[in-house]
Amino acid sequence: MDATEQPDEQGDEPTVAHYTRADASKFPTTPAGQQASIEGMVAAMGGTEATRIHNRRMLARRRAQEQTEGTAMGRFQAQLLAELNRYEEERDAERRQWEAAEGTALDMLAAGFREARSTAERHDLAEQVGSSLPLAEAGVIRRVAKALEASMSGVVVDARVDGWTAKEIAAELDLTPSYVYRMLRDYPWEAAWALYVMPDGWTSDSDDEPWERVTGGTEESAGETAEEVARRILDERLDDDLATKRVRVAVWRAGDGDDLLDARGDAEHEPTE
Repeated sequence: MDATEQPDEQGDEPTVAHYTRADASKFPTTPAGQQASIEGMVAAMGGTEATRIHNRRMLARRRAQEQTEGTAMGRFQAQLLAELNRYEEERDAERRQWEAAEGTALDMLAAGFREARSTAERHDLAEQVGSSLPLAEAGVIRRVAKALEASMSGVVVDARVDGWTAKEIAAELDLTPSYVYRMLRDYPWEAAWALYVMPDGWTSDSDDEPWERVTGGTEESAGETAEEVARRILDERLDDDLATKRVRVAVWRAGDGDDLLDARGDAEHEPTE
């Protein structure tokens, strides 16, 4: 067996490696065909950075060795080198962007927020990060804070709808409870509600219970949670006939939709035996 022969995987018969030079006459000659071919080759050559550097060097060396200037092959090789360079520049830009985001104060703030389990921990996090912010990141947070101030009433009211107390909201936002109470009074929210009854004979407690809508409406609420609104409406609407049935009132903030699973609060009545 000579140096050009290698045994196959089973070791039965030797095989001979052959190399056939590509037929240049079959390379694309139109600009559109060359561009499509180049982009396909660059995508296929992705690999590691070391592989791409090797491929680019080999292509440049071949161009220097062969007299291809002004030919279709020369133009093709030039475009391929340009495409490889563009590919590398895009990857470098993506890598710089990713590295810039890693380890920034904003990145640490997000990571710390995910781990914080109490209002006190979140306050400590804000002080730690806030005391060492570089200018650009400080600017981002300051602009966010200004936007928050402009929409503070919506944040406060939405938290109250979900059941937060005024004292809890004040502690979380570093406000006084009296300010939160005043904001809740001055900015009522529009509650959308619906009353449902359970058909006679249905006893399942699964999520796909066939609740039948009886009535619904909207009303303004100042300072109430969605659960409190649901309980109040249920008490107001529960007449003698409804009292014999299983009844449910669901409440949403107007504009949220009316999917029962997305209700912000609800209340139920179970008939007594």
